Amino acid sequence: MESIDPFLIAFLPKEIQSMFFPFASVQLVSLLFNLILGFILATGIGLHFRKYSSAFCNRQDFSRLFPLLMLSVILIITVVKASLALALGLVGALSIVRFRTPIKEPEELLYLFLNIGIAVALGAGQTLAALVACISTLGLVTLAKKQQVKSYDESGLFLSLNYRPKLNFNSDTCLTKVKETVLKHVERMEMRRFDVGEKHFDATFFVSVIDSEQVDSLISDLKAQYPEINTSLLEQHNIAGV
Repeated sequence: MESIDPFLIAFLPKEIQSMFFPFASVQLVSLLFNLILGFILATGIGLHFRKYSSAFCNRQDFSRLFPLLMLSVILIITVVKASLALALGLVGALSIVRFRTPIKEPEELLYLFLNIGIAVALGAGQTLAALVACISTLGLVTLAKKQQVKSYDESGLFLSLNYRPKLNFNSDTCLTKVKETVLKHVERMEMRRFDVGEKHFDATFFVSVIDSEQVDSLISDLKAQYPEINTSLLEQHNIAGV
């Protein structure tokens, strides 16, 4: 087997060599190159996640974890592939350590798997395959996203409505009317909660809009139909998890 860098360790005592360089198959230059390339690819995956993902999470903070995940897996695979004993030890260590990352949406998990897959390929020495796979995957996903609705241009908002009229109102059809009013001014709508009583209703919707003019027209229309209604908007990117 090849040595790591013979000129670096030739003059070290054998005890030091066995302590720091026990597996001669690890190439430091290749490891450094793969780490740099992995960091670049993880950064690109993070940019893609922030722009095209529709996950209801803080995408800015979540994507910042991608480079660290990528570099960690590259290091683990690079070292483990040099020794069967280390591979078995890694299995035992992972059976003890339990990761409790709050992943609540499949899309978040898929981007993590993409990072791990690229990192495994880089750590295994398949640098060209990892580069081609990463570029191809992100390109195909981008094309698929652009074939869908314009969700990548939309902004996700949580719309909270609170209506307490002084006079009684018809609660039998209020849900239908509210949904129709909201849907007229947004690109997409999902009802999350609707509470109605004899003299009030409270509702929460997740809506997607293209620009602020849609929000202004929505609020104006709601005020016209329900003069005493209170509205609250919350931008979904500021939410760590929903």
